[in-house]
Amino acid sequence: MAKILYYDASAGVSGDMNLAALVELGVDFDYLCAELEKLNLAGEFKLERKNVLKNGIAATKIDVVPLKSQPHARSYAGIRQILESSNLSRSCKQRAGAIFRTIAQAEAKVHGTEVERVHFHEIGAIDSIADVAGAAICIEYLFEKLGVSRVVSSKIELGGGVALCDHGALSVPAPAVCEILKGVPVSLGRANFEMTTPTGAAILKACADEFTDGASFRIEKIGYGAGDKDAAGFANVLRAMICESHLSDESGESNLSTQAGCSTVCKQILISTNIDDMDAESFALACEILRENGALDVFSRSIFMKKGRMGFELNALCSKQDAQNLKDLIFTHTTAIGVREVEIAKIELKREFARVQTKFGEIGLKISGSGQTQKAKPEFDECKAAALAHDTTIERVRKEALKIYDETRKTKG
Repeated sequence: MAKILYYDASAGVSGDMNLAALVELGVDFDYLCAELEKLNLAGEFKLERKNVLKNGIAATKIDVVPLKSQPHARSYAGIRQILESSNLSRSCKQRAGAIFRTIAQAEAKVHGTEVERVHFHEIGAIDSIADVAGAAICIEYLFEKLGVSRVVSSKIELGGGVALCDHGALSVPAPAVCEILKGVPVSLGRANFEMTTPTGAAILKACADEFTDGASFRIEKIGYGAGDKDAAGFANVLRAMICESHLSDESGESNLSTQAGCSTVCKQILISTNIDDMDAESFALACEILRENGALDVFSRSIFMKKGRMGFELNALCSKQDAQNLKDLIFTHTTAIGVREVEIAKIELKREFARVQTKFGEIGLKISGSGQTQKAKPEFDECKAAALAHDTTIERVRKEALKIYDETRKTKG
């Protein structure tokens, strides 16, 4: 049995609705505010939280309040720099980066330019940066603190009417929203206003493992995040739920998961291609580009091809919604003229995170599995920083962190 975060997006989704729903679901509000300070944008904004009623439904409303005049437009490169230079965890940086990358790719397609040349307008405002980084922080919290291992979303309602933006009046859904949600089940016309924003669309597109209205689970907790507008006949809220799911199917994968002491079986896409006419440096760059654009794993191996030629087999593992983009990138950045694509079942050990205080400072560890299958791995980036700060080796820092973790675990046991 696995825990999933399920989004009911039948009333749409925006960045602030998402923050509010996840806070009501169990993310500590003070923790969220403290983590957002790691963006190093002190004095530029604050979060305000209040309780509201939406058509009789008690919900949480969160607003990002600018504290001083903000630059109206920011480049994609500038936003990436804010994230990379922040003190957020590596996983938060990666998730927030993936959300902004999803928006940037859509904007580039809509405006006929390159991703690196995209300049955000509404999306570059401080509230959108806080919404995206906040989404990454909240989802990491749910994974680490509440045991969630998978994100699932319903069909997404987009709304209707006309929305005003820097480019003038645009019919809802806005072009960027349409581009972001290609391949995702959506619906239109429940209300005569924009119900899903580009930020909200990108959060679900980048973070959800699956989109379905046919999920089967047992509900544990529910959170409601309020939108700005009031709708006639229904509550304008995003509903998020923590649920327990057996994730079983005809193949009996759930039994395999239980026998292996795993937390869940998840479906992913494996994309493969054989290449024998590309230099190694360009091949390495292509692998890096795939990792930066949503690939969960990229790996290769040497192979013999026809006529005895040496080549590489390139493999990229990804979620279903990222598959098309990664295939396009493979065709763009490699000499491949064809790819193979298969859906696979990935069995994942239960993952938890711990922090220990060592003589080199506080170090985080990723804990996978339990009992005899348990593996503890200190975070590399934190070990590296500690080693440089204390003029020692990474190996000594790792050993110290593992020693303290083992001692702490025995004391608790």
